[in-house]
Amino acid sequence: MNFKILIVLLLGLSSYNCIGFLLPKDQPNQTSFLQSFLGIFLSNSSESVRSVSAEIGPSGGTLQASDGSFSFEIPAGALADTKMITISRNVSPNGSIPAEYGSTSPVFKFEPEGLKFLKPAQLTINYEQGRLPEAGIEERSIGMYYIKDDSTLEKMKKVSVDYSSNSLKVEVIHFSFGVGLNVQIWLVSSGILTNPNVVENIADRVIEELANYSDYGYASVSEYYQANAGILGPFINELVDVLGTDPITAAFPNADFDGDGAPNFEDPMVPSLGPVITVNSVSAPYVSTVSGSILSTEIGWRSSKTGTYSIRKNAADCNSGTAIYSGSVTANVNQTSGSILASSLNLGTNSLRICVTSSGVTGFGVASVTRDDSSPGVTILPSGGSYGSIQSVVMNCSDTGGAGCSKVIYTVNGTNPTFGANCSPTNGTEYTTSVPTPNQATTTFKVKTCDRAGNQSVVFSETYTVDTVVPTITINSVLPSTYLKSGQMATISWKSDKEGNYILKQGASCGAGTPLSGTNVTGTVAANESVTSEIPVASFGSEGNKTVLVCVGNLIGTNGSSSVSYTVDFSSPVITSSVDNGTYTAPQTLTISCDDLHSGCHEIIYTVNGTSPSFDATGAIENGQLYTGSIITPNNTVLEYRFLAKDHAGNVSSELVRNFTIGELIPRFTSFDVPEFGGKGVIDETEKSITLNVPNTLINPFLLPTYTTENTTNVVYTDALPQLIPFNPEDETLWISLTEGRTLSGLRLTLISPTGTRVDYKIYTIWLHASVSPNVIGLSTQYKLYLIGWFSEQAKYHFETPHGNIPISCAKAYDWNEYNRKYECNFTPINVGNGYLMDLIVTESAPFHTFRYPSKLKMAAVKNGAGEANGEIPYCLIQYPKSITMPVPGDTEMIYARVYYPGLTSSTVENPTVSGEIGMGPAGTDPRSNPNWYFTPAKYNKTEWSIDTNNAEYMAKLNLYQGIRTRSYVARFSIDGGLNYTYCDTNGSGSNVNLMGTYYPDLEFTLDKLGLITVTNPYPF
Repeated sequence: MNFKILIVLLLGLSSYNCIGFLLPKDQPNQTSFLQSFLGIFLSNSSESVRSVSAEIGPSGGTLQASDGSFSFEIPAGALADTKMITISRNVSPNGSIPAEYGSTSPVFKFEPEGLKFLKPAQLTINYEQGRLPEAGIEERSIGMYYIKDDSTLEKMKKVSVDYSSNSLKVEVIHFSFGVGLNVQIWLVSSGILTNPNVVENIADRVIEELANYSDYGYASVSEYYQANAGILGPFINELVDVLGTDPITAAFPNADFDGDGAPNFEDPMVPSLGPVITVNSVSAPYVSTVSGSILSTEIGWRSSKTGTYSIRKNAADCNSGTAIYSGSVTANVNQTSGSILASSLNLGTNSLRICVTSSGVTGFGVASVTRDDSSPGVTILPSGGSYGSIQSVVMNCSDTGGAGCSKVIYTVNGTNPTFGANCSPTNGTEYTTSVPTPNQATTTFKVKTCDRAGNQSVVFSETYTVDTVVPTITINSVLPSTYLKSGQMATISWKSDKEGNYILKQGASCGAGTPLSGTNVTGTVAANESVTSEIPVASFGSEGNKTVLVCVGNLIGTNGSSSVSYTVDFSSPVITSSVDNGTYTAPQTLTISCDDLHSGCHEIIYTVNGTSPSFDATGAIENGQLYTGSIITPNNTVLEYRFLAKDHAGNVSSELVRNFTIGELIPRFTSFDVPEFGGKGVIDETEKSITLNVPNTLINPFLLPTYTTENTTNVVYTDALPQLIPFNPEDETLWISLTEGRTLSGLRLTLISPTGTRVDYKIYTIWLHASVSPNVIGLSTQYKLYLIGWFSEQAKYHFETPHGNIPISCAKAYDWNEYNRKYECNFTPINVGNGYLMDLIVTESAPFHTFRYPSKLKMAAVKNGAGEANGEIPYCLIQYPKSITMPVPGDTEMIYARVYYPGLTSSTVENPTVSGEIGMGPAGTDPRSNPNWYFTPAKYNKTEWSIDTNNAEYMAKLNLYQGIRTRSYVARFSIDGGLNYTYCDTNGSGSNVNLMGTYYPDLEFTLDKLGLITVTNPYPF
């Protein structure tokens, strides 16, 4: 190792009452060189006090000694107001000068005492070079100190040293007194000073001076040392000789004084004569007495020499402090102290000195442990609140106990962050950089900190509500409309694209509007939830234009809105006519005007039939027609116009009535009906006739008609004229002829108008008849409908059935004429296995009427072989006779047939549910499929003497026309009004053919068992 010698001379100027140069007191073995060396700083101690004064204000100024030995510069802005500044030289300080220094240099005093500068002032002092090596360590070590009233030193900040001009400049921030300090450490390296205490004190000051390397422009303590290694090397060698160790190298273990790349603790400048103590580890540099923190620590160390040791707490040397562990140690063997409890340490930094004595020489090493019982804190920025932009949350940890922060953890899920041992997070995320807040959410950040002593903070929390998105409101519907009248409810259907609190207001903005009352006018809405808000019109106050705002706030209360404009109108419109009531010889042009104050007239409607025009609850026209412009009245008529107006809000005017008689009035029938049979008269205005379709089922030939007329004051009998005998249908019925064809009824009526015009009408009737052939399903694919009635050639026909409609194609029959309108029609029935009823519908155009035939037509089904479950009657037969012989055509004898149906038939009590018929047809043909069979209704025959009391008997006669020689006959029965038939032969038929699983072949319906009628002489005449 290359050794260099450094002599440090500390010359200080300080101020706590005074500043000046201090020198160590002469020792007996001082050389004349020291006297000569120190002389370059000394002035005549008997020199009298000198002072310089000046008023200095905020703009600054300079004070300078007349001999140029010092100057004092105060910059602009250093003083707030003008002060009298005085600097005195060669004064005595209040504080005592340390024993090793002599007061041989000038001392300066600054007044006024206690003055503080807003900006530092600068004091410049000139010194003589003398025997100081140019820019050597002695000259480079010149510094200035404050000497306090308690005789302690505080170093002033050196601004610069100009070695060429021998001037020193320092900052002065306040006025007080001070002394100079001269330290001649070369006395130690020369062997002049050997007292260990004095030498150790000098070493401590060298350590302090090296620690302030930056004041002298060095980048590190190593660089400062190496620049003066020639002086400091011998000094360190002498320290080891006197003290047995090197405290300067030990004070900077990580520095590299010799510049070889190895730190001092591995490569000391001078090997120690005593034991070298190396601290290998401190298990916990920071401890605490708080439960859950790091409660103790251990020190790992070793000694370079064998000896005895003690570990001392807060000891200034190896003879002071409190010994907490002691014992023997073997050279170069790693040692571990016992557990050192935090409770045994002082708050703050504790020096634990490990002292080892070997062969009378003591070496030591120092480990530092800080006891910190204070919980760390945290500053969370920004503070919680509501924000319209995403925030970056910063969590700054702070610790005042000395350990310093270790970790910050946080949660945002509502749970508390927690630490385990040694600040290990057990719940939460470790904070490393700022955390953005979630958008459109309320988030609570819970934060906990832990310092290096294991102290844990309480849980801090800040809650942020952040929402950058303003809701968008969509109006889905407005009912009843944007016009409102008294008593109505304004109904607005709307939705928001995001959740929020909502309120409906009247006004220009959500902030300034007035809250409205009603249903669903305030509350909370989910995203895209449809809301129907109802506001009574009374909430709007007076009439006029109103604006409703639907306001939805996001999480921070910023509202999105959509508006609906209403017109509130409580007043009814007023209508007037351009023509007054009266009689006019020519048609009139009638103009209706409407006035409405607020919502304006919407529409005018009117009637001409004497009824009042009206609107329904929705505002639609209920009765009447829309007025679209001026009306030209028809001629030759009596008119009554009734008008009604409605405004946009739905308010309805009073009814306006206008009555007119225009020109010559022609009376006429507008209807002539027979409600009893649903018949409507066909009115022929050219022929001046009325034709009524009269059903062939009519028994009473007298009808009670009803009628309506127009332009008519009297309806009288034409045949009674000139007498005016009124026609009253309730007193005078209409006689009907039951013959075929259109027939004049014998009734003629005359209508008389208010202007005296007469019109005669004739009343006709026509026999209405319809029949189908055949009427049994399954006999053919083409069935016939025979129809007689007063129909137009444009008429359309169809059947309505329970199974759907059946189209009908009709054509005029061969004997059709204008007065006997006969039609032959074709249709195909719907074959569903069961019989059904059909309504005949005739669709007509005016003056003919669409109508429904008054009697239902029938399509029957055959049930033989279907079984009782499907409608077949269990048993029936032709009881008597089995055959008939007649001498001539005419009525047969009575034919009897019997039927059995459980619960329905009886020999003594007729059941209207059961019906029977006797029919005949061509001999040998099948009555179930041959359309040439004809049936006659059979009458119930009570048979009290019958032994078959659960059988019912029916009877009927048949009639044979001249020329017929033979006919087969059969019976058939129905229990549903003739829709479904079971046919019966002479030895019995029905579902009992398979009674209880036994087959009875005699009950099969067969054609060879039909009854037979024989006429001996078919042509008797």
